[in-house]
Amino acid sequence: MPTKWNFEAEYIQSCNCAWGCPCNFDALPTTGNCEALVSWHIRKGTFGSTKLDGVTFAWGLWWPKAIHMGGGTGRVYVDPKAKPDQREAIEKITGGKEGGGVFAIFPSTFTKSLPAKTAKINFKYKGVDSSFAVDGVGAVESEHIRNPVTGAPFEGYILLPGGINMKKSTVTNIRRWWLRDDAPGWDMAHENVAGFVTVQRYNEKGPLKSAA
Repeated sequence: MPTKWNFEAEYIQSCNCAWGCPCNFDALPTTGNCEALVSWHIRKGTFGSTKLDGVTFAWGLWWPKAIHMGGGTGRVYVDPKAKPDQREAIEKITGGKEGGGVFAIFPSTFTKSLPAKTAKINFKYKGVDSSFAVDGVGAVESEHIRNPVTGAPFEGYILLPGGINMKKSTVTNIRRWWLRDDAPGWDMAHENVAGFVTVQRYNEKGPLKSAA
């Protein structure tokens, strides 16, 4: 049985699809494959008896086609401020055997899940204008989508009652993101692609309807 766990986290997502990301609507990815770098900063939470408050981690992700078609590769990066028991908890949650919606489903689509790596993560959650950087590995910079005619900032939201990762999120433009890691052979770089920012609660059953 999965360990009882829960956390509330600030979440920043980038991928290589067009704004809004067709994967959220059971459609195929914009360019045929899926690449992403995402990160969570846990405001408060527990894994069994282990407190997770303040832990920051990121996930590098790659699939050759749509996510559900499999063949993916994933690697978790954990900020060194995490204590050994906290890092172990994050490795277990992202390992696919402790439930939690996306944390169980994504690993089931991997051909390779590389060992977690310690890397400093500079995480800045400021709504649409959020960003994070994984030291020596990658970075994500979020901003408003701009109206193509007037240049005015566009505000939009995605509502996913059955979402495996988030129930409601702000849709953003990722001005730039990149991810380089020799172990999985990753050398990704994208500009002006899909992004999302939100505060989401999770437990071993998956994402909950709204943040506390």
